[in-house]
Amino acid sequence: MQADKVPVIIESSLTNGGKRTIVEAELAVGASAPTHYHLDFTEAFTLLSGSMTVWTSDDLVEENLKPIELEIGKEVAVTPKVLHKFLVNEHARVRCIFTPGTLGFEKMILIMRGTQKDGIFDQFSSPESEKGAMFYTILGELTNSLLVGEAQTRLEGFQAAKGGEIEATKKDLIAKYASDEHLKKAAGL
Repeated sequence: MQADKVPVIIESSLTNGGKRTIVEAELAVGASAPTHYHLDFTEAFTLLSGSMTVWTSDDLVEENLKPIELEIGKEVAVTPKVLHKFLVNEHARVRCIFTPGTLGFEKMILIMRGTQKDGIFDQFSSPESEKGAMFYTILGELTNSLLVGEAQTRLEGFQAAKGGEIEATKKDLIAKYASDEHLKKAAGL
């Protein structure tokens, strides 16, 4: 997880009755998301500049992922329970619209931005480290993102071993960076 992946909230679901969350991000070459899916929202990607590939699979089988080369200005929607991942091929700017809106995703963005501002984001950047695994587990919970395969098995084992510590850290991060007051302020309310 690189700092260049930290998106900006363009429209909060707090301002539109929960209809959508809109974010934009500048992504460096090689920025990626692991294979995952969401249960309760559609994630629509619109490439604004650069080059990016999104892979999808309707059957939740990682081996069946098929690439979609994003075209500038053309939206590609990934509906709930569709396995997907992405890779940035050339520095890119992308807009994502989450329908319905997701305060969990908005909280994740505020936590990522806050830890970046405080200079501690890098310690969470590798899912292989204990702090990174904890951070990925928390972000996955907030965004209702489910990994598959070996990555999911590792995180489940980590969660079983460190559940109380993960929950305490999540509460601390939300209190420091993503409370209801932080969300309202970010939404301009």
